[in-house]
Amino acid sequence: MERKDFIEQVGLSAASILIFGCMQGCSKSDSPAAPTPPPSNNNTTKAIDFTINITLNPYSSLNTAGGFYVDKTNNIIIARTLTNEFLAVSALCTHQQVLLDFQANNNRFYCSGHGSTFSTTGAVLNGPAATSLKQYKTTLAGNNLRIFE
Repeated sequence: MERKDFIEQVGLSAASILIFGCMQGCSKSDSPAAPTPPPSNNNTTKAIDFTINITLNPYSSLNTAGGFYVDKTNNIIIARTLTNEFLAVSALCTHQQVLLDFQANNNRFYCSGHGSTFSTTGAVLNGPAATSLKQYKTTLAGNNLRIFE
């Protein structure tokens, strides 16, 4: 056999092996699919329960009636109403995830993105948001404000 014929035969053999392998991958199989790995724990939500000292920065805006603070770590807006009640709800508008403000004079949470408004309990007052905000409990002991579920 000449060298040229040998190379041609080896090339055809390699091609047929590759085609056979590809065809095997496309065929139906009676064996069950490989199990999928469990979801990563990085997306696991933990219960909210933390305490802040309202006399210390950056929380000192809560010392004044009508003040509010957005905790970006937990995505919670904490507000002090004009009647000195503490409120805590999700800080992101349920329409397009824009950070909310607290409008003390109107006693509501406001989304500057699209104008949605929410009551002090997180209920939708005016859309386009259609879903209420998650509400959290608060308790004040001295200067320490606890926010929890």
